[in-house]
Amino acid sequence: MNKKFTILYFYGMLLAFMISPHIGYSYVGEKDVEKTDRHKKNQQEVLVRGVIVDDQGVPLVGVTVMEEGTSNGTTTDFDGNYEIVVANNESVLVFSYVGFQTISQPVGDKRNIDITLEPSTNELDELVIVGYSKVSREELTSAVATVKAEQIKDMPVNSAAEAIQGRLAGVRVTQSEGAPGADVSIRVRGGTSITQDNSPLFIVDGIQVENALSILSPQEIESIDVLKDAASTSIYGARGANGVVLITTKGGKAMPTQVTYNGYTGFRKIVNKLDVMNPYDFVQYQYELYNFPEDEQLSNTFMERYGRYQDLDIYKSIEERNWQDEIFGRDALNQTHNLTVTGGDAKTTFSLSLNHVEEEGIMLNSGYKRSLANFKMDHKLSDKIKFGVNSRYSRRKITGAGTSSTGSQKSNRLRNAVRYQPFVGPNNQSFVDVFDPNYATLTNLVNPLMLVNDEIRRDYRNDLILNSYVSFEILDNLTFKTVAGYVQQDRKENEFMGTVTSVARSNANLPVVDLYRSQSRRVTNSNTLNYSNNFGDHSIDLLVGQETVRTENESERIYVKWLPENITPDKAFASIQKATPPEGMVQDAPTSSMLPDRLASFFGRAHYSYKKKYLATFSVRRDGSSVFGPENRFATFPSVSLAWNAYKENFMQSADWLSNLKLRFSYGEVGNNRIKPFLYNTYFDSSTDYGYAFGQSVQPGSAPPSELANPNIKWESTISKNLGIDFGFFDNRVYGSLDAYITDTEDLLLRAKIPQTSGYGYQFQNSGKTRNKGLELALGATIVNTENFTWQANFNISTNQNKIISLGRNTSGENLEFYYESSGWVNDIRDFKVEVGAPVGQYYGYVTEGFYDLDDFTYDATTQEYTLRDDVPSSSAVALGSKGVNPGDLKLKDLNGDGIIDDNDKKVLGNAQPDFFGGLNQQFKYKNFDLSMFFNFSVGNDVYNANKVEFTTQYLYKDNNMLEVMNNRWKWFDTNGNKVKDPQALADLNQNTTIWTPSSGQYILHSYAIEDGSFLRLSNLTFGYSLPESVLKKIGFISNFRIYGTVNNVFTLTNYTGYDPEANTRRSNPLTPGVDYAAYPRSRFYLAGVNVTF
Repeated sequence: MNKKFTILYFYGMLLAFMISPHIGYSYVGEKDVEKTDRHKKNQQEVLVRGVIVDDQGVPLVGVTVMEEGTSNGTTTDFDGNYEIVVANNESVLVFSYVGFQTISQPVGDKRNIDITLEPSTNELDELVIVGYSKVSREELTSAVATVKAEQIKDMPVNSAAEAIQGRLAGVRVTQSEGAPGADVSIRVRGGTSITQDNSPLFIVDGIQVENALSILSPQEIESIDVLKDAASTSIYGARGANGVVLITTKGGKAMPTQVTYNGYTGFRKIVNKLDVMNPYDFVQYQYELYNFPEDEQLSNTFMERYGRYQDLDIYKSIEERNWQDEIFGRDALNQTHNLTVTGGDAKTTFSLSLNHVEEEGIMLNSGYKRSLANFKMDHKLSDKIKFGVNSRYSRRKITGAGTSSTGSQKSNRLRNAVRYQPFVGPNNQSFVDVFDPNYATLTNLVNPLMLVNDEIRRDYRNDLILNSYVSFEILDNLTFKTVAGYVQQDRKENEFMGTVTSVARSNANLPVVDLYRSQSRRVTNSNTLNYSNNFGDHSIDLLVGQETVRTENESERIYVKWLPENITPDKAFASIQKATPPEGMVQDAPTSSMLPDRLASFFGRAHYSYKKKYLATFSVRRDGSSVFGPENRFATFPSVSLAWNAYKENFMQSADWLSNLKLRFSYGEVGNNRIKPFLYNTYFDSSTDYGYAFGQSVQPGSAPPSELANPNIKWESTISKNLGIDFGFFDNRVYGSLDAYITDTEDLLLRAKIPQTSGYGYQFQNSGKTRNKGLELALGATIVNTENFTWQANFNISTNQNKIISLGRNTSGENLEFYYESSGWVNDIRDFKVEVGAPVGQYYGYVTEGFYDLDDFTYDATTQEYTLRDDVPSSSAVALGSKGVNPGDLKLKDLNGDGIIDDNDKKVLGNAQPDFFGGLNQQFKYKNFDLSMFFNFSVGNDVYNANKVEFTTQYLYKDNNMLEVMNNRWKWFDTNGNKVKDPQALADLNQNTTIWTPSSGQYILHSYAIEDGSFLRLSNLTFGYSLPESVLKKIGFISNFRIYGTVNNVFTLTNYTGYDPEANTRRSNPLTPGVDYAAYPRSRFYLAGVNVTF
């Protein structure tokens, strides 16, 4: 019903627009009457008329025309016309318009003065979106970072999030991996919560859209404004704790209809591969594994599989199978097309954007397709009423199972491409080219080519965005605006797991399908009343408003096992009824959920300016959220910000080199309601775990959740203080800003342990507190600006220090100082430490001390056995599967000196937080050639390379390949294949050894896996050429023609040994960042494109 009402409302407004040209409107303003009367009374005054246009000859609406030194003024109408009565011929008219240069014109004997305004290059004239309204950057009092369309126009990427990476001070954008359509993480000033969602709020043309930067194309964006401090975000109240990203899409312009096409095509190549053992090194390593125990049966198994030792030299010439090349090595083609039609007149403007993308992933059977259409129209019904609609629809299809998921090691598909046998030998074609379940069980591996063709995932995502507005100028300077929006996001994910997958093998070796459906519907309505006026040197801007957001989230999942053995994925998705459970087995029951969310808000803001010199902004918002219980449903979020434009002071006028100097201070409070709903009450969950069997299905039962309800659950509250300075030199040829901030978040929602006497083990409580503090510097400069050559540069650098202040109390009522968290990639190891006084993201494990040397043992020449000395701590229980310790085994450091290696010897090994990060963009233009380079960097962050742990550990399996670094492991066999036991001979054999023998114990985190993730990346390099204007004039129907070539991800300077230092695969938990486990490798993109405007 709500959805139907919203759509009817939208099209009702559209109908009003269609009939509006046939309805007459007239309005006589008080100012017009006043001017006419005054002209009659004083015939000595002068009446001046004229038309004001821009540099393209398009009439400008709303240009301010003032008589210099007086408060007498007017504005231009729809056609750019103005009329003003001035004192006499000596009067001077001042024409000003935001975004254009101000012009002063003496009246003299002229009675008709036409003006052409040129676009302004002054950064202070730029308009900034600050929530429900706009303000010039000169009058901005809070911390806002902006990216304009011009800055990302040379970035041929499919996601707007990728285009802004590294361009905004204090905004960290990281791509989790290289898969098509991969998640992009955006954090503003580090994020505030330690257990809940830290994503910023995304507002597109006035309405909330989740993950908007991931679904919008860069070509349709006019500007992106990121509100960073609480003074700017508090107007969004409960949703603003993690920053607000305001996105304005491109609209029409009052100009003849213009058609623009921008298209490019190219291909992607894998950038890095992990170096693994070649065939000869692989069989040498396997020989050691099979023969070290001196077991005849194992030795015979080796010979059956690989041959006699004296014949192993044949593996030096055998053809190597590089599985990474075969899975990720293709040239992945890409084509992207963008078509924009825009135009209009003084009353109506429109813009239509069409976009189509087809992108292959470098991994076989992976790819990304998107088609979208966006229509935007604005219409002026009269002098007082404006109306606009915007409709956007996109369809996306993401294919490919990827390399892993956020689950455990069982879902790691990358492992097969790295560890599978690197050749096809005469005795093992059966398990290389044909699936052998016994071999898969013995090795925990599957031929990666078979697996990639037997595991199919198709992710369909459709997004519909409808919004409209009506603006009515009730009185001069008093405007009412209403905005209505409807957002619907549908997702359908089909996954097929064929007979070679581990899932099928655990279900009678029969295929399994996983069908997931979800839909999110959001209806938004905001109503604002804005009053803005000047009183001599004083100006005020008042805003009051009300907003409601109604969200419905629905999902369902059907997990079907035991499908026919030879069924195809398409038939499996369409015919789940063909599944037949084995005798005595039943299917899992389908699951579904429905999560409603309601938000009701009232807000206000007041802005005061004196001579644009002294500025003050006050705002307050009152939010009510259905996420919380009745007693804690409403909260109030106030803010204040002050600014001083010091460069306008008289004592600064002699500093001709100074064009801007503004000091800012802000203080504000915001909330976070992005938490799990209904924690305040007990709701029974339906699950087959509590059900019973009936026929061939399980009837689900119900049970309460594992956490005790807490009726006192309330907002996570964030208080932010910001001190900033904006500056500009030499007519703003050089400009920038510096901000320092402290952000304290309290009442953090934590899953706390509670006494067992409650009948529950845990309860969510508001008991935590964190602090983020940091510095942000943004610089911009026009370094060279001549007729033939320009050079512009933008640089930003940021640092953020995160610290946990409180973790609440333990079950004894004492302050909880720390607890451990698991990244979950394997064995449920507790590899993160959450600790008071420390940052989020601390890696916690053992310290690597190399390998056990011969000096750590006593040697019995009679038995030829090595015994670990009593004064040398043993790593056996922790790292070696409780087996006896031998020379060359992994050695861990005994930190507490008790002679035992156990959990007490773990320590913090590093953390994922960078010391600083940022970006550098440079744009050059020489005559008709252009060149742009964009760098981004991060310094001081550590990466948890879990791949390195797995690919250097034997664990339970033989016949697994290893990283190439293990070629320098401790060795026990000489060049003749004989086991060496004599201490001196063994020392000689290992005199150049640099690493331990792959351990046979459980996977553990030790310091070997923690690497410096610092990097400098040339993200984008673009070279283009535009046809000269003289040539375009001869062609006639083309106003712009540009060809360009681009390379994305050109190079990365880093010491990190994994695929990419930005990988972050455990992203579902905010407490476990910076883990690189089975991430889809990043690629380099080569492309060529053309941009044509007709």
